[in-house]
Amino acid sequence: MKTGWSEKVREVADRDYVQPSRRKSSYVRISFGELHTKMQQQGFPPQHPNQIATALESKKFWEPRGLVMCSPKGQSRKNETVFEFKFVDDSQPARKTSPEHDPLLGLAGILKGTIREGAPAFIREIRRDKGTGL
Repeated sequence: MKTGWSEKVREVADRDYVQPSRRKSSYVRISFGELHTKMQQQGFPPQHPNQIATALESKKFWEPRGLVMCSPKGQSRKNETVFEFKFVDDSQPARKTSPEHDPLLGLAGILKGTIREGAPAFIREIRRDKGTGL
């Protein structure tokens, strides 16, 4: 197999599908059969259709282009298969949880005393609870 084919697949998909969709739509739909035919016209080995799909499923394709993959990875490699991506909306700020509102931080400190006292104290506490029927 010739090296660099995956990158070529990503370039063709970007040029023929992503860039035109960027101007018109919030989604990118890439027909596997159509892309496979285009790649064969450029000399892509026809016995390696999996490499086309893998190149599209890779984060190397969708992350740098501001896309999120919507279709599941590992789809069949049939002509009617469609890979679907959505543009990440840059106009909205990324939703990040602030430390003040992070629900996991509410749990911080629960085991602090137990960890500080060590495993023997923890075992004693467990045994004491068993003895009282708790």
